[in-house]
Amino acid sequence: MNEVSDVLTLAISRSLPSAALPLYPVALAADGEALAYRPGPPTALPDGACLSEALLPEIRLLALRLALTRGWPEGRTPDRVADAADWLAARILLLEWRQVELALGELALLDEANRRARALSDARGMVFEPVLPILLPAGRAAGAWRGWRAHPLPQGGVAEASRRCRERLAARFAELSGQ
Repeated sequence: MNEVSDVLTLAISRSLPSAALPLYPVALAADGEALAYRPGPPTALPDGACLSEALLPEIRLLALRLALTRGWPEGRTPDRVADAADWLAARILLLEWRQVELALGELALLDEANRRARALSDARGMVFEPVLPILLPAGRAAGAWRGWRAHPLPQGGVAEASRRCRERLAARFAELSGQ
């Protein structure tokens, strides 16, 4: 797996996404995580095919499962059980992202999310390819993610696309949860 230093070199040498198969964009209004820690909607919805994380509870459930694999914290329950790497790993696994847009400062987060996603995949006997970064010079808008996957999203507005995508996410969640 590429570590931060390797990813930075790869990202600088390649400015365009590259993959053996064509990839389709999927934007995510990360309102499920964002609203848990700050009030109000995301500042802006990403352009293109967009999903609402609030309408995809499997992402939150998988993020919590990933966090709990490290054990329940002793003492008082922390305000935040699942951290940013758990949330990103859950998005990667459920949305089946192959590439994701990140700010330079988020490369270490992607490394940790890839490690956690690999550990869960290995435990379930599933194949996992680390997600590659696409660096954003100006950084990412708060509450918005964009990744690329091998399959296009269902057509429709945010709510309709999220509803249609949920069937696949529920099946993928069951695979990853061992249910």
